[in-house]
Amino acid sequence: MTVTDRERGLLAAVGAIARAENAAAAGLIGQIMGYIDSRCVFAAAAPGSRFDGVTAERSAIAELALELSTSFKSVAGLMRLGYALDRVPAVSAAFTAGDISLRKVRVIAEHTRGATLAALKRLDTTIAVAARRLAPGPLGVEIDRLLIEDDANWAERARRGAEATAKVRTHRRPHGMGVLSVTLTAVQMTAVTTQIAEVAKTVCFRDPRTTDELCVAAFLAITQGHRSLACHCTDTQCPAKTNPEPAPPQVRVNIMCGLETLLGLCDNPGYLAGYGYLDPAQTRALAEDATWQALMDCAAATLDRLRKQTGCRCDSATATEGSANSHTDDENDAGTDSDSEAANNYGVDSEADGNAGNSDGTDSYSDAGPSDDDDDDDHGSGDAGPAPGPPPGPETPDPTPQSGSSAAPGPGLRIFKSAVMPAGTLAPPGRKLPQPGLVSPATTINGLYRAILTDPGQIVAEFPDGHGGFTQPPPGALTYQPNDLLAAAVRLRDGTCRHPGCTVPAADCQIDHIVAFLKANPTLGGWTILANLQCLCVLHHQLKTAGLWSYDMLTGAIMHIHNNLGQHGLTLPVRRRSSDCR
Repeated sequence: MTVTDRERGLLAAVGAIARAENAAAAGLIGQIMGYIDSRCVFAAAAPGSRFDGVTAERSAIAELALELSTSFKSVAGLMRLGYALDRVPAVSAAFTAGDISLRKVRVIAEHTRGATLAALKRLDTTIAVAARRLAPGPLGVEIDRLLIEDDANWAERARRGAEATAKVRTHRRPHGMGVLSVTLTAVQMTAVTTQIAEVAKTVCFRDPRTTDELCVAAFLAITQGHRSLACHCTDTQCPAKTNPEPAPPQVRVNIMCGLETLLGLCDNPGYLAGYGYLDPAQTRALAEDATWQALMDCAAATLDRLRKQTGCRCDSATATEGSANSHTDDENDAGTDSDSEAANNYGVDSEADGNAGNSDGTDSYSDAGPSDDDDDDDHGSGDAGPAPGPPPGPETPDPTPQSGSSAAPGPGLRIFKSAVMPAGTLAPPGRKLPQPGLVSPATTINGLYRAILTDPGQIVAEFPDGHGGFTQPPPGALTYQPNDLLAAAVRLRDGTCRHPGCTVPAADCQIDHIVAFLKANPTLGGWTILANLQCLCVLHHQLKTAGLWSYDMLTGAIMHIHNNLGQHGLTLPVRRRSSDCR
């Protein structure tokens, strides 16, 4: 086949653009390292503050993440690559020249982690040459071979150390899907994949499922102790038809959605804690096969007026006027612990911003499990939702208002909970309501950014005193630790850590007082109410406590995050009304 001059030119252009991209990635990492080094010296400390090098580094990473509109984890990963490149100068030079891609640099860093400086000095040039010519996969194999031949004893020690890094991770994927990844030894991985293949082969060749679908079904069957699959073919005489079907799992999950969606009156998405948004049909399907409970908020003044005008009980009035966040327990709930709680107990982590360090406990309350300093996203867990009980039926709602309610009039929001509803408790759809027309988060944030650029002073907290509009402290407001219902409402509203770019699930975050709670005089400080609480992961809470970042809650529970560098970030809650975003 003839190759034209134009095609040769295009091929050369592709190579030139790739080299420029590689060199730009090297330059980005170099600038990141320079910024972090500069911010981690004492001169960068805030006036009058105690300098803490570790906290300064974490704040510098957070500052870079906000500048790049990315996550803390992503910037931290680039920083680790910078340190790895310092150990292999020949590789670093080739990267800077554009001869090695960022992906190959990641492979080199991963396969040389823990290698001695002496070994890397001997192999640096050889690795750089291999990186220029080999694809990422073969490059990793070649580096392993070089290190083993250079020092077999070290290689054995490295393997033993790597075996201690076995872990399970979950990663979000769009359209209601997720990825479960397991890091095993080579022998364990081979054994598991062989077992999955054997179970998948227990159906006949007429089963209509694809190989991937059969492997997924085999994996789920193995987790429930089965060693075969029931065949889905149309042959009634197929012997595999009698294989037992795995029983549906009994788990508990937290899903938030508007009551109008749950009742089929509207098609707004639901929100699955630790994952993200679900389509309305999937949300309603889960409610039909699960017990669920509603958390409702309503302005106190509105509730008092409705009660006087109609004589309705406070809970039914709230259900009419307030918004409802449904707390849904997934399939066949039997009062088991939440899935996120089980994840913490067994070391199963989800994909999000990484937490680092331990909280000093200042101005925070957390019912989540402990965090660690792992490189990947680490989530503990804690189920803040009300525990399910015997379903009394929808006609007997709980009449008792919880923390955040008061007999005193005022504009503050009160929070109520319904009774636990049995599976299938859904009202028949009536007239379809028009969509509320929510403004997109990007549109809202862009509008606020324009206002910040014009006049930062006009962006002010809705309740700068931390009292949420209440004229008198409601029950529980002067208690440092929020009760379970209030904690559940905060987590359902926020969905994740409220710092920009952080996706640590709310269940794994600490509940932080935005305006500090004054234990010596609680009346004067910020109160423990919905409008003065937010979810922050351990890392970002530590940076707030250190005074390096400030948080204000604007109208509609929009968080405004800023620092003394002049950076501004904005995050929206996962549950919002159209009026909140205009």
